[in-house]
Amino acid sequence: MTTTDDGKELKELEVFFEAALDSEPDPSDALMAKIMADADAEADSWAEVVQPDRGGFLRSFLDAIGGWPAASGIVTAGMVGVIVGFSPPAMLSEFTDGYLYGTTDAYLVDPYDGFGFALNEG
Repeated sequence: MTTTDDGKELKELEVFFEAALDSEPDPSDALMAKIMADADAEADSWAEVVQPDRGGFLRSFLDAIGGWPAASGIVTAGMVGVIVGFSPPAMLSEFTDGYLYGTTDAYLVDPYDGFGFALNEG
């Protein structure tokens, strides 16, 4: 039942509400023809859009890594690695020689000189 704000029932309106729930209006044939004509026109306009060329392997690879900016960063890092590999700086060369071949002068350093013992005793 439909009621007002003060609690009164409105029986006269119930008849109209029930009639509205029972009937389902169908759209007219003219309305459906206009809707289908608009849909066909819209579909035709979408068909005219030119799809870009997908490219080949290079395009898909560039899309996968992030485009030309990412590719230029990868190439730059690779070239720096090649240059450092062929002509390393002197400090890097001495470090790698000592690390790989064990040819260091670390045996010449005395870790237990007088200062070291004083430091360890506290």
